[in-house]
Amino acid sequence: MTKFVVTVCLPPTAPRKVPQAVAAAMAPYDANLTAEWNPVGHWDWWAIRAGVGSAYLVLPPHDGDRRLVTATTVPRRKAKLDPLGPLECYGGPRGLLDFDGMRQRAARRHDALLAAWTELAAVHPPALPLVDFVARHEADPESYSPADARRDHLAQPLVQDVAQRAVRGDQHFGRSFLLNDPVAYFAREHEEARQWSVRCAIPEFALITLDGAWTDADTDGYLDQANRYLDDLDAEAVVIGLLCHS
Repeated sequence: MTKFVVTVCLPPTAPRKVPQAVAAAMAPYDANLTAEWNPVGHWDWWAIRAGVGSAYLVLPPHDGDRRLVTATTVPRRKAKLDPLGPLECYGGPRGLLDFDGMRQRAARRHDALLAAWTELAAVHPPALPLVDFVARHEADPESYSPADARRDHLAQPLVQDVAQRAVRGDQHFGRSFLLNDPVAYFAREHEEARQWSVRCAIPEFALITLDGAWTDADTDGYLDQANRYLDDLDAEAVVIGLLCHS
């Protein structure tokens, strides 16, 4: 049971017709499409998606263009879209969208996250990654359980501070840090992590191309291929993001 984002490409489509066009593009990949298991099924529900920090950005000269997918261009009976901020939309013609701006936003967000972690690390004792506690369990499984390992890892002041901030909805430390080890995450090569964030700024997990083909992060070279495809799309082709569940 997971949530993921799919980027869908459509031929030129008026915003009011986008929900229907997206439904048609997504239909072959419905996990419940057939009475038996659908071998190419990927989702059991989806919704047009944009949230804080994830909306498509609009090139300034096209602000307010009625071809963009927004709460004012799509009737509520077709999709319940909330109003977004300035120069933000749920998608629209490729030529109206600021892909470079979205990648720059991802880089800035990564830099801000790293700065926030560095600030916290400076005021707390050094913390160990979860794998160190798991190794202790593996060395002495009778007296030190996996639950002990998780408890002791989380009890570290630095890890506890990150977890508390994630629960409170901190602008930097998202809820993903409740499931993933922040010590291990920030021990990675930061430039590589930054570049990965930039490459995920637009295609994210999966992409449906104009011919209806599905490709995703389980495919070797997916992100590079998906970014090239999106950058090279015709200016009138519509790009839109969906939040999906499987």
